[in-house]
Amino acid sequence: MDEELLVVIVVVGGVVFIAIGAWVASQYRQRKITQKAAQWVPVEATIESGSLEGTQETGRIVLPTFSFSYKVSDQYYSGRFSLEARFPKSRAESLIGQMIGRKLLLRYDPERPERWFIPDECIDGYKVEQKLSPHFIHDYSPKE
Repeated sequence: MDEELLVVIVVVGGVVFIAIGAWVASQYRQRKITQKAAQWVPVEATIESGSLEGTQETGRIVLPTFSFSYKVSDQYYSGRFSLEARFPKSRAESLIGQMIGRKLLLRYDPERPERWFIPDECIDGYKVEQKLSPHFIHDYSPKE
């Protein structure tokens, strides 16, 4: 085996190792954040509005995205989440219409009430996409 090929193999192997290590670390952090957030204070939120929006990653994936509000100690807070639902636009718009005004349970950080977490993994059978941390590799939250 010639020396140049060996260097290429070592470099590629190192890059793959680093990428896998970063992914594992990200998954670990994500799980820890989720476990901690699951212990936060529960509160009822109301879905106020919804629309179809592109994701931050590419803008090509369009998801039904919802805005909600909740109240803690006479102060209102808000947030946004998406549902991973890929179907025709008319069905997505119908889903949005059905969700407006709906109540959902979320949890907020008692030390920073503007931080929230939706503990349900799915709503009406669709995966909830929420941004819990800037460390996520995939961010399906809507473009700001």
